[in-house]
Amino acid sequence: MAKNFHTDNKAFMLYKDWEDIFQALDSSEEIGELVMALFAYAKRGETPKLSGGTKIAFLMMRAAIERDGIAWEETCAQRSECGKKGGRPKKSDESGNTDEKAEQTAASADNAEEKPQGINDTAEKPKAFSQTKRFSEKAKKADKDIDIDKDKDTDIDIDTDIDKDKDKAIDKEKKKDAGTAESVVRSFGTHKNIMLTSEQYNELESRCRSVGLSLESYISKLSQWLFTKGRHCTDPYRIISGWLDNDSKRKTAAKPKERQGCDLSWYDDFAMNVDLSKFF
Repeated sequence: MAKNFHTDNKAFMLYKDWEDIFQALDSSEEIGELVMALFAYAKRGETPKLSGGTKIAFLMMRAAIERDGIAWEETCAQRSECGKKGGRPKKSDESGNTDEKAEQTAASADNAEEKPQGINDTAEKPKAFSQTKRFSEKAKKADKDIDIDKDKDTDIDIDTDIDKDKDKAIDKEKKKDAGTAESVVRSFGTHKNIMLTSEQYNELESRCRSVGLSLESYISKLSQWLFTKGRHCTDPYRIISGWLDNDSKRKTAAKPKERQGCDLSWYDDFAMNVDLSKFF
């Protein structure tokens, strides 16, 4: 039966990079709400109703928990498949009595053989015969033990390969999480209700600087409006980016054109050539 990490796995991983996300939340109530939401998803696969920064943080952490859970399920499936292909055979007797049973069997076989004519019943049989059979039984037992050890080594090699694949998957996920840590969500604005990643904030700030506008004024304006209306914004980056585009276009259109120079040479021509007698 296939494993389900929600119900069968007894643990899930918390990454150190998540500390910044927890610190970016506004209150201890939001942190507690986020922690209980993570447990609900990891243990039962439930997605609680969240809002604002808590919802954004949960979505980021849920993706990491799901990746780890899928990797765990694949590892369990591989081990189950290897177990179906063959396991370690049981020994006939772990107490070490195999030699004694072999000797008894050999002795019974000796007694069951027909005796040649002329040989007294009380005569002893050659020892070389019984010793040869005992050595043969011991050799078979040794070969069987060698085969069992080989199967055991094969199982160990398979488990080692599975562990290596799991380690590679974990390293790959850590590298992805390291890249995600560079874009940690932070709260901005007067009321700390504007959630932007580092990349989004830097991009908006660069665009504002290029046209002589202030990013902080946009953030404060949106933060105050959300607080007054009692609302939450799921994508503040898109709203601020739209405002910035519109204001940039208006500012470019309102820029005055360069005035042409005033040519006064015609005044000189008029003063030199005008006939003043007409005016008197």
